[in-house]
Amino acid sequence: LTAMILGTTLVLVYVLATRPNDLTGDQLVYHEQAVFFTEGKLWWTSSPFGIPHASPWKAPLYGAWVGGLYELLGVSTTRVLIVQSLLAAVTVGLAWGLARRLFGPRAAVASAFLVAAFPLVWEWFGLLYTEALAIPLVLLMFLLFLGKQPTTRLAVTLGVVMGVSLLLRPSSFFVIAAVAVAWALAVGLRRGMALTAICVGVAALVVLPWTVRNYVVADGFVPISLQDTAVYGTFNDVSASDPIYPYAWRPIIPEAEAILGGPPLEDSELRSELISIATDHIAEHPTSIVEAFFWNGLSRYWDIRRPGRAMDEVPFEGRSEAVTATGLVVYYVLLPFAIFGLWRHRARRELILPIIALALAASIVFTTASGTRYRAPLEPLIAILAVAAFVRPAHQPSSDDTIRLHPEPTPA
Repeated sequence: LTAMILGTTLVLVYVLATRPNDLTGDQLVYHEQAVFFTEGKLWWTSSPFGIPHASPWKAPLYGAWVGGLYELLGVSTTRVLIVQSLLAAVTVGLAWGLARRLFGPRAAVASAFLVAAFPLVWEWFGLLYTEALAIPLVLLMFLLFLGKQPTTRLAVTLGVVMGVSLLLRPSSFFVIAAVAVAWALAVGLRRGMALTAICVGVAALVVLPWTVRNYVVADGFVPISLQDTAVYGTFNDVSASDPIYPYAWRPIIPEAEAILGGPPLEDSELRSELISIATDHIAEHPTSIVEAFFWNGLSRYWDIRRPGRAMDEVPFEGRSEAVTATGLVVYYVLLPFAIFGLWRHRARRELILPIIALALAASIVFTTASGTRYRAPLEPLIAILAVAAFVRPAHQPSSDDTIRLHPEPTPA
């Protein structure tokens, strides 16, 4: 509880110290969409041609979250961020629960305080970004399947949460790789894959109504949002040949300017045109996939690049340079301990292998565009694993409803 209060307090101080929020980056898009909400125009945007219209430009959940709060509290970014500060407490509680199951009560308390004080976690609750909801949602998914004995009911529950997470942040599907590995190890390959299929099927059913809506308003197939068109900003000649920021995502390139500066297109047609820029580049330069994986999936996603390069992103996202710099310093300390924690508990295959699969899947997904921001939902898990470096490994894990990964106390 103390750690939960600490996390919320840090966000509140940050919000009040940085008001008014200048709404740079995607924050401005979510603000505009939320204002449309208050006018009864649900999921409208003026992007990208400056014409207000119903659109799948962004995944729907965060726009609805901010729009609902605007309707309830008035159009005030500060009020929304004050409400979001409570999500810091939720995140700390979820981290405590996950760490307690995996490594015991002492590790849980240490993890709770570490997550509460970790700037790369709590700063997002003080900004108008999807990460404010994505961090607790992804952590909830970890709590549902890591160290848990899978059942059909659990698969359905996780599928619902995953579907909601996809409607917030479509890239969240990388979590399914960890689910598949965890459940295959827990109940065997055939049963594990069947439960994973149930989970994926339920998630698809949660997303389906939104996809049908998109087909109507966008005049074509758009699974969740136009965010998958971001691939054009990475796979193009300008990004590939940049000597300082190779394969860094950029919104403006000559091919895109010709499309976005021309006559307005239907959203589905725009999606097709922008994605074709990337597919054409990849067809001509197949090795660009490997190169982009290195620069985005590894270097930028895990911040194994020069720290100054990571800081270059800060102004465009409206983050605090001081908070981000402090967060990166903490991250550079935690990451080696997290890796050591994985190695120290390497005998627990049902825990370690899903986490490795999770890290690899995330790197692959974020090959298209990446940076410090995209790693935010994994930061609490990194903190927990760093604490695990100081926890004595269990020798004989057993399973009941929960796979217990820490030793039980010996009776007196």
